[in-house]
Amino acid sequence: MALSPSAVADSGSPVTAVRASSPSAAQACWGRPEHGSAGHYGNSGWCDSGRYRQVIRCQTLGDYRYVHYGPWVWAPEKSTAWCNLGDRVIGTWLE
Repeated sequence: MALSPSAVADSGSPVTAVRASSPSAAQACWGRPEHGSAGHYGNSGWCDSGRYRQVIRCQTLGDYRYVHYGPWVWAPEKSTAWCNLGDRVIGTWLE
């Protein structure tokens, strides 16, 4: 199951709903930016059914980009992925 990339990281909105792209799925998913106590940035995502994990694309100050994955979870649990300290989230999605 792949979901459309969420604009949560760029929009600044606290919660964004995303629908699964599969025609047979009636799954609703949400995401929320996270800010850790040590200064890390990340994103959390959860859905009302199925199994999924949060994926984020991060960017360093030197413009290097990489991807981090949250744990696989079953609905309605939350999956969270974090960028390295000092890096920012530039894209998020659930898979």
